[in-house]
Amino acid sequence: MKPLLLLAIAVISVVPVSLLVAQPKPEQIVRRLPASSADGRAASVQVADGAIVWTGQIVAAKVGGEAAEECAGAMRALGEVLARQGSGLASVIRLTAYVADDATVPAVDALVAKTWAQAPVASEIVRTPLGVNGARVSFEAVATTARAASAVEIGDGAAVMPAGAKIFISGQAEKGADVAMAVRATMAGLHQSVAHLGLKKTDIVQVKGFIRPFADYAAAHREVAASFDGGAVPPVVLMEWQSELFAEIEIVLSAKSLPAPVGDRVTYAWLPWLTKSPRYCHVTHVAGGTPLIFVGAVNGGDGGDARGQMKTIFERLGSVLFEAGSSYRNLVKATYYLGDPKARAILGDIRGVYFDPTRPPSASALGVVGFGWPGRAASIEMIAVPVK
Repeated sequence: MKPLLLLAIAVISVVPVSLLVAQPKPEQIVRRLPASSADGRAASVQVADGAIVWTGQIVAAKVGGEAAEECAGAMRALGEVLARQGSGLASVIRLTAYVADDATVPAVDALVAKTWAQAPVASEIVRTPLGVNGARVSFEAVATTARAASAVEIGDGAAVMPAGAKIFISGQAEKGADVAMAVRATMAGLHQSVAHLGLKKTDIVQVKGFIRPFADYAAAHREVAASFDGGAVPPVVLMEWQSELFAEIEIVLSAKSLPAPVGDRVTYAWLPWLTKSPRYCHVTHVAGGTPLIFVGAVNGGDGGDARGQMKTIFERLGSVLFEAGSSYRNLVKATYYLGDPKARAILGDIRGVYFDPTRPPSASALGVVGFGWPGRAASIEMIAVPVK
């Protein structure tokens, strides 16, 4: 694979170490509940409404060396990106690690345990090829920031979402003859959704796409960027998925300019031109002032069949939500990573048991090649809001 677009890579420079560990605003981090299974990881992290940084995929300045060395380099680069946004590693709420091979997973685990020993983060590890030739790992983060943004601010591999209302749009997919055409059509559909909601392209804080084949990464990235008509392009995350379709894409937006939802802190909505499902909604609108709960990866263990693992996942998720002060009726955004082809059908069935069909979260479900642990059928991560 040829080296890919520089647009996808954060520009890295030297910053003072003190900035890399900038502390979050004390009033914004409400509670971190450590996971019982791994140091540095949280079952959930709750934050009060405030400015939030969303990054793209950040890689090390030097790739291709030992796994531990490259992971450390990618983490330094992430810290530098966050520092430019008035944030830092200590302010991270959620971390997603994308690894090119299973052998890199132990190095990621060790680094997460060391970096966030005192302030665990909601986290996930997923296997996928990466957009930088020879890279073994990239990190994507969501973090609090001391920056008082009045509107979405984009730059240096990240975007700052201002305090206030937020919108999560489920993954959308349009057909095309190849990845480029599918991404172009899908981004057009998403921008149509944004306009329908009364928002603008400048309100988008992150674009996350799932594509195949991943060799067409550069074309996919170009199409995403082109859809912003020469304006600032928000952080883009692209990973490989297992599907008959070439692409699916989801987005996160600031909805600060919209009227508050009526009657509830979260509005669950369906777009009129898309098929309605009781298992997920197309749009969730979270009112300003509402705390968010980021739930770390929930899995069903590394053994047994897909059905048994999926049952365990939803039982564990219920426990995490209870401890965090939330519930299945207060989910906002779901991402389902499915490592076993059978898990998709099972997921559809089990959501019908647990979800209120009038309040299902916006969601994306994607087949992946793995999680770094042989035998793992699926893993899910969530964003929720408190019951009270």
